[in-house]
Amino acid sequence: MKNAAMMLGTISCCALSACSPSEAERVDPNLKCAALISAANLLVSSGKAENDAAFAKRALVSSMTYLNAYAIPKGLKEAEAFDAVKSLRASLIAELQPVEIMSSAKRCAESSPR
Repeated sequence: MKNAAMMLGTISCCALSACSPSEAERVDPNLKCAALISAANLLVSSGKAENDAAFAKRALVSSMTYLNAYAIPKGLKEAEAFDAVKSLRASLIAELQPVEIMSSAKRCAESSPR
């Protein structure tokens, strides 16, 4: 089980070209993608962004893949990982336009391992 988690984390890191942070941003790319996907879902559910069926189909699995790739190597508990996502999600929603969030979240979902 531990080897599978390590492999998933390694594969996720390799597939994150769409979500890698700039030098100035020091946010873990896995956490950022999980938060972007969560923010996109929140925007869609509140009517601030249009629903995309292809994105919606992959959103949950992609988000959890990124969240696990972030949390497992750090030894975080489930509640700690979700708190980190919620905190970053709030910042992203405050700083970015819905179209930027949706675009980035879609790139993250498309880049996540299947």
